Amino acid sequence: MIEKTGASGFTLVELAVVIATLAVLAALLLPALAGTKPNTQAFQCLENQHQLILAWQMYAQDNSDILPPNDYPWTSTVATDGSVKNWVFGTEYQPLNAISTAILVNPKLTLLALYNTNPAVYHCPADTSLVPGQKVSRTRSVSMNSAVGTIWFTHIYSPTIPAGSPVQGGWLGPGTSFIGGMNPTYRTYGKITQMTKPGPSMTWVIMDENPTTINDGSLAVNMNNSPGVIIDYPANYHNGAAGISFADGHAETHRWRDAFAAPPATALSGATGGPGSVPASAPPNCKDLAWLQPRTTALR
Repeated sequence: MIEKTGASGFTLVELAVVIATLAVLAALLLPALAGTKPNTQAFQCLENQHQLILAWQMYAQDNSDILPPNDYPWTSTVATDGSVKNWVFGTEYQPLNAISTAILVNPKLTLLALYNTNPAVYHCPADTSLVPGQKVSRTRSVSMNSAVGTIWFTHIYSPTIPAGSPVQGGWLGPGTSFIGGMNPTYRTYGKITQMTKPGPSMTWVIMDENPTTINDGSLAVNMNNSPGVIIDYPANYHNGAAGISFADGHAETHRWRDAFAAPPATALSGATGGPGSVPASAPPNCKDLAWLQPRTTALR
């Protein structure tokens, strides 16, 4: 005969052990869950970069390898009648451009709009910066390598420079200030086939730019090392990293190590992208410039 016992249950000690175990698990899991949002934002940033670089490649394929213009006045707006076109229209220095999604999807103005109709791909989801005086988010967080692209706006005011010719690369160096005319020292690329050095897989095209310096659609990297200077700052939205796409079509998130790892002071370079700003000095033996410069252009 089976002896019948009373109903079993948790003792207070066992219940305390379960609660303690759950508390430990929660302590382990919460930091991981807290990092989910940034990781998701970094993933979405890379997806945006993939969409933009694909549109850029498709434009070149449809235009005999001639790249879209990367040539827009960084301080002012221009007519929206279609007489000026760029890979991306507008300058973040002007509040009306900075809050307009219409110019990003108008193929008469933004030439990548022929291949991308989603204005959200121009904005990194981790970019929480606001348009000065507007208290709204910018519509664009990205810029293009100033050594990549062709001339459009410059041709209007200097007809002797043919539209469709490579950008002139004024900020590339060799000095620390803008060079008028075609850069005599460093290559610029008006076609993908011209990217023989450093090569498509090593030439960055589109990058998240820091809100402190973003203005036109071009991000300038000075190639001079003595002294090293910074014209424009890449962003560091993803735990000190930025989303970057390359001419061969791949995109990556690169983590900065010194100059670009922390937000720049507005007094250094391009305070809110304003005119009259001067290049900032790079730290000695700058690791970030050492990584970025050979992926921007090469000596002629």
